[in-house]
Amino acid sequence: MKAGKLTVKHQVTIPRDVRVALGLKAGDHVVFAIEDGQAVLTKVEKPDPEEEAWFRFTMSQMTEWASPEDDEAFRDL
Repeated sequence: MKAGKLTVKHQVTIPRDVRVALGLKAGDHVVFAIEDGQAVLTKVEKPDPEEEAWFRFTMSQMTEWASPEDDEAFRDL
């Protein structure tokens, strides 16, 4: 089991071995479900168009996390 810590913006980095196991890469979509009191993360192969629009909107509002320097700094997490 892997642990993470929420940022003040309620964000968490998905550990590298989890990303590898699920085949996740930058730009992929995931869905969260609650099962028996636990969160389950699943890769989404084809995102819902409304969810895709929401994702694009939220990313456009969080420009402080969208720099090449940030990508490089968090690449190995």
